[in-house]
Amino acid sequence: MWNRNPATTHSRGRCADGVGPRPAGRPAGWTAFYRLAAFLVLYCCTMALPASAQVALLVERGASTYQQAAQGFQQAFANTDRVEQIYLDESSGALEPSLDRLRRNPPRLVVAIGTQAARTARERLPNLPILYCLALRPIQNQLVGANIGGIALDVELSRQFENIRRALPNLRRIGVVYDELTSGTLVRQAQQYLRSNVPLVVRDARTPQEAAREIQDLLSNVLGSEDAFWLLWDSVTANPANFKLLVELSLRFKVPLIAPARPFVEAGALISVGANYEQAGRQVAVMAQQVLRGQARPENFAAVPPAELAVTINGEVARRLGITFPPDLRADVLAPAVGARAP
Repeated sequence: MWNRNPATTHSRGRCADGVGPRPAGRPAGWTAFYRLAAFLVLYCCTMALPASAQVALLVERGASTYQQAAQGFQQAFANTDRVEQIYLDESSGALEPSLDRLRRNPPRLVVAIGTQAARTARERLPNLPILYCLALRPIQNQLVGANIGGIALDVELSRQFENIRRALPNLRRIGVVYDELTSGTLVRQAQQYLRSNVPLVVRDARTPQEAAREIQDLLSNVLGSEDAFWLLWDSVTANPANFKLLVELSLRFKVPLIAPARPFVEAGALISVGANYEQAGRQVAVMAQQVLRGQARPENFAAVPPAELAVTINGEVARRLGITFPPDLRADVLAPAVGARAP
């Protein structure tokens, strides 16, 4: 029998692990019991704490493009049970509590889909590693530096114009209205790339009102059916009022409207060459896995272009403009109502 009085018990056996003397008053079988009990207490305490997500997925609401990218990420990322998806919706009042929770219980990585989501993560979660997906002009939007990188929304000019010239082989000139402060560098790069093959007809405008006048003049008096208008991600032109004007004049004067993304084609532009959004989500999922495994850091992926592009055509606009595309052109042909709401 085990004597419960330690003062009168002197055991000189060994511990259960065979190292050192067994403590007085504790038989060998009880050592394993105490270890098991300690493990169960630790396990229960751990289970009681909320496990922090490996990845916080911050997604802009509204645009279907971001939802497609989020879906691609979820499909390609291995540990989807450790991903917490948060929608960027300031009006709901739920965003700040979610961000505060991430600051108190930080994930290992933030993946932000969309430019605004990326800027929000950069400004309000500055101490966390961030990968962005489909962010417009990352350098201008200050999405650079240590512990941040990802996939840009911008498409490389060479790939963009290669697909445009394949779709519109008889293209003579391209008109563009832009703000020098926002898009001047891009326009000069395009001029250098195109050179004399397809010259650019450029108009600089500093306000949407000035841009509207330049758009009116270009499409009414300068450009013809063998020319095209190139819409940039530039606030002086890519706004609802001027986009509506562009669609109306494009159809009236039969000038093809080249847009930077599919939503513009859904709303009345002829063609776009942009990122494949779901594939971009898959692309950033691979980056996230490399970061989590310690094989790379976010800044190793500074403004990476989208790996896969998608050519989108508005079939009804093509019919009204009298345009027939080459039969071997790989494109997604849509037939939405012309003049729908601008993106």
